[in-house]
Amino acid sequence: VTPELMIKACTFHTKNLVKTHFCTWRDIAIPHVNEDEILAEKMEKAITHYNYKLQKSSFHYWHSLAENQRRKLKEVLWRIQQMLYCHKLKVVLTNWRDKARSKTKMREDELILKHERQLKRWKSKLKFRVTTEETSSPELSSSEISFVGDLPECDISLLPEKAISQIFLYLSLRDIVICGQVCHAWMLMIQTRSLWNTIDFSMVKNIIADKDIVTTLHRWRLNVLRLNFRGCILRPRTLRSIGHCRNLQELNVSDCSTLTDELMRYISEGCPGVLYLNLSNTTITNRTMRLLPRHFYNLQNLSLAYCRKFTDKGLQYLSLGNGCHKLICLDLSGCTQITDAAMEMLSAKCHYLHILDVSGCVLLTDQILADLRMGCRQLRSLKMLYCRLISREAAKKMAAAVQRQEHSCNDPPRWFGYDYEGKPLAKHHGATPHKEDLEPIVRDLTYGSEEEAV
Repeated sequence: VTPELMIKACTFHTKNLVKTHFCTWRDIAIPHVNEDEILAEKMEKAITHYNYKLQKSSFHYWHSLAENQRRKLKEVLWRIQQMLYCHKLKVVLTNWRDKARSKTKMREDELILKHERQLKRWKSKLKFRVTTEETSSPELSSSEISFVGDLPECDISLLPEKAISQIFLYLSLRDIVICGQVCHAWMLMIQTRSLWNTIDFSMVKNIIADKDIVTTLHRWRLNVLRLNFRGCILRPRTLRSIGHCRNLQELNVSDCSTLTDELMRYISEGCPGVLYLNLSNTTITNRTMRLLPRHFYNLQNLSLAYCRKFTDKGLQYLSLGNGCHKLICLDLSGCTQITDAAMEMLSAKCHYLHILDVSGCVLLTDQILADLRMGCRQLRSLKMLYCRLISREAAKKMAAAVQRQEHSCNDPPRWFGYDYEGKPLAKHHGATPHKEDLEPIVRDLTYGSEEEAV
C-alpha cells in the first residue's frame, strides 16, 4: 500500500466518523420542529389499532353468542317437529283404530242381526210346521213334534271369530280334533291360531300317534307357546320336533323315559325363549345341565325333581357365566345326590329365587340355610321335608326370613324309593304312604313370622 492510498483511506474514514457523530449529535441537540405532529400521528395509529382490537373481540363474542342461540333454536325447532310428528301419528292411529273398531262393530251387528232374522224365520217355520202337524196328526206328542222337520238354519260357523274361539277353548285336544272331522266348515273353525297356543298331549298320550304329533307341531310351530308331554313315551324323532317351536315358553317333559341329553340339545338350540321347564323324573345328566344356562337365558321356573343322574357339578353349571340367574322357582325334591357345595354356589348367584323345594335331599345340612340367608334374600317359600341332617333349631331360625316353610327331620317314607342315606330300596308292589309316615310331617311344620302353627 502506498502512502497516498493510506492518506486517502484515513481521510475518508475521518470524514465518515465526523459525519456520523455530527448527525447523531444534531438529532439529539436540535429538537425537531414537527415532533407534536409525529406524536399525534402515532397516537392516532395507536387509537385506530386499539379500536380495531376492541371491535374484533366484541365481534368474536357476538359471533359465539349468535351461534349458541342459533344452535338452541335449531334444537327447539327439531323438538317441536318431533312433537308435531308424534301428535300427527297419534291422530292417524286413533282415527284408524276408531274406524277399525266401528267397522268391526258394524260387522258384528250385521252378523247378530242376520242370526236374529234366521232365528225368527226358523221359529216361524217351526211354529207353522207344528200347527200343520197338529191339524193333520193330533195324536203326535209335543216332544215328537219338536224334532219334525229339517235342522235349524243357524250355523255356528257364522258366529264371530272371538265367539268361536271362546267356545273351542273349553274343549280338549281330542275334542278339537273330533270337531275338525265333522265337516269342512268346522275344520276351518279349528284353524284359529289362539286354539293352538297351548297343546296338552298328556291327555291323549295313549291314543295319538307319533306322526300326528309331528304333523301338529310342524303345522302350528310358530303359534305354540305351551307344550305338555307329561308321561308320554315317544320316539326320539317326535321329541326332536319340539325344537321347531321357536316361540315356545313353557315345556313339560316330566316322566318321559325316552328323553335323552342329545334330544335336550336339539330342544334347547331351537327354543331359546323357554321360561318354564319341567324335567322331573327323567334321565338327564350333567350334559343337559350344561346346556340350560347356555341357551335358556331367561329361564324362571325349573323342576328337576327325582332326576338323580346329574351331580353337584351339573347343578353348579346353573350359576356359571351368564347362567340361569333369573330363576324364581326351583324344585330339587328327591335329588339325593345334591350336597351343600352345589347349593352354596347356586345361592350365591340366583338372587331372585322365591320358591325352593329340597324335600328328600338327605345329604343337605344346616350350612345351606346360612348360604340361603346370605345369597337368596328374596326367598319366600322353602320346603325341606325329610331332610334329616337339617336341625330344627336351624329351621326355626330360617323361618323368620321366609313367609312359608315346611320342615321335617324324619327319614324318607318307603314310597319315596330310597332310605335315609339316599340308597334305593327294594321295590314293593302297591307301596303307598302310610298314616304313620304322614303324621310327623304335620307335627314338624314350621311357619314364618306371618303364620301360626295349628
